[in-house]
Amino acid sequence: MRADPVRPSRKRLSAGSRSLARAAAPASRKAARDTLELRILQSFRTVLGSARDYDAEVRARTGISGSQLWALSEISREPGMSVNAIAERLALHQTTASNLVNVLSERRLVRRARDGSDQRIVRLHATADGMRLLLRAPRPYTGLLVEALRKLGPLELTRLSRSFAALLGAMRPGALGAAGETLLGE
Repeated sequence: MRADPVRPSRKRLSAGSRSLARAAAPASRKAARDTLELRILQSFRTVLGSARDYDAEVRARTGISGSQLWALSEISREPGMSVNAIAERLALHQTTASNLVNVLSERRLVRRARDGSDQRIVRLHATADGMRLLLRAPRPYTGLLVEALRKLGPLELTRLSRSFAALLGAMRPGALGAAGETLLGE
């Protein structure tokens, strides 16, 4: 068997060279891990920055936030939906969804109507102004992140979900309290 001219065989390494190689291996693994961590951090920044930029574009063109646009689009697609349904569709806490709807209602983009059979239930409908706003709004109405997630296959989504579960598990418990309450750009 011929030896690789570029890489000497282990037999030809002296005892001192072997110990140097063993010492360098953990350092190179740490450097590789550090590089990977920074690459992932930069990816998070890119995702969040893209979402912020898109939200700014939505605000400039419509005067409402990206999350408000998404809620308005859902209401226009399914007239008569409830605030709870909006919360579920946008993966938000009910109070946050209610606040979104309040802004849309104050801007006269959405109107509320009591359900005829149960006056406790409020149904939401997009107004003519709301429909006109949707026509001039940038797409996708859901925002770039949701649109990107919808393009991923089931296997990729499963892997991403598991990776986020591991990441969230490694975070401080107090940092997780804002899930579904804080909206990007709000």
